[in-house]
Amino acid sequence: MPPTVPPFPLRTDLSFGDERFLMFVLDEMAASYEERHDDVVRLTLGKSELPPAQAVVTAMLEAAADPETAGLVHPGGLPLLRSSLAEHYRRTHDVDLPAHRFVVGTGTSSLFRNLNQLLAGPGDEVVLPHPYYPLYPFTARLAGADVRYYRIDPRTGRIDWASLERALSARTRAVVVNSPGNPLGNLVDPEEFLRIDAAMHAATDGGAVLISDEIYDNVRFSSAPFSLVRVADRLRSPYVVTNAFSKGNRMYARRVGYAVVPEWLVEPLVVVQHHTLLTTDPVPQFGAVAALDHPGDPEELARIYGRRRDHTLKAFAGLEDVEALHSHGGFYLTLDCAAHLERHGLPDTLALAERIMERTRVATVPGSDFGLPTTLRLSFSAARYEEAVDRLRAYFEDGTTG
Repeated sequence: MPPTVPPFPLRTDLSFGDERFLMFVLDEMAASYEERHDDVVRLTLGKSELPPAQAVVTAMLEAAADPETAGLVHPGGLPLLRSSLAEHYRRTHDVDLPAHRFVVGTGTSSLFRNLNQLLAGPGDEVVLPHPYYPLYPFTARLAGADVRYYRIDPRTGRIDWASLERALSARTRAVVVNSPGNPLGNLVDPEEFLRIDAAMHAATDGGAVLISDEIYDNVRFSSAPFSLVRVADRLRSPYVVTNAFSKGNRMYARRVGYAVVPEWLVEPLVVVQHHTLLTTDPVPQFGAVAALDHPGDPEELARIYGRRRDHTLKAFAGLEDVEALHSHGGFYLTLDCAAHLERHGLPDTLALAERIMERTRVATVPGSDFGLPTTLRLSFSAARYEEAVDRLRAYFEDGTTG
């Protein structure tokens, strides 16, 4: 019989059972319900229900049909995509960045893992927003670094500056900012980026990297996209920007992301990809090039999701035990369910999400994934979103939770 435990301790102190991404647990639960019911709505993954633009699909089909283009191998990314990204940033953000500073990978997740491996290790600290996307602490701890947090107010979306100052130290090697944020949809404005940079520099004497995860930046509901690169000439800290085509450009499973990195980090990051990635599939990279030529697609998605945000805020207005928190962008809205949990004696929002799934057949995500254990996260990306929200309101309103 195969052993059920490793023959020696794994080289990490992570408890993998505790590190499960509950988003996938609830999404798999929804899939099992779909085998028996035809009215299941998943508000789980940040995966748009809309297909990629036809131009993106056509570019991928053409690339796949040509053995030469389909077989291209470039560990740092297709030269065409890297130059197209440089032109996109010149056009959109009025900055001149050389194409080689764009390093392409399979989404931002693998890039975060590799960045943490290069920037931090045992004895170092990585400072993250709280709430957070679970990729951030997981990959930092996987690299052996300690994790510290600065707080984002769930209702105002503003940074708690005192908590940032407490989190920073001479051991800090990276500070992560996510705007629009996952799960809150909070925004960090240019002056706040500069204030973060100043606090970092004071605490570390320039020894930390500012990482801006901008994967939702082209899905804002009432403001124009903003990238950290716009204020790069005013920063005292080195910076990295991460982004991808999975959200606004609706290429979720095609896995094309990129990082804008300092000159001194280009070669190390590409060499890591020499050995761990070899190449990002060129077919979706050609799709990404086509996506850059269609900036209107994310704008339309933002309009749709903004209307869904408004529907949710209206639906939950006035409910006694649950509050919908205002979102300014991204794919998500957070429900504060603390009063509901206490009133009905539920231990956490995993239990609540499971009960909601059973009774309404709407799949949500427990907020413990993001450090907010009394909340649920709703993803806007479902064709029957408004219907699902109305079912959720009826669930909370009717008191069918005994």
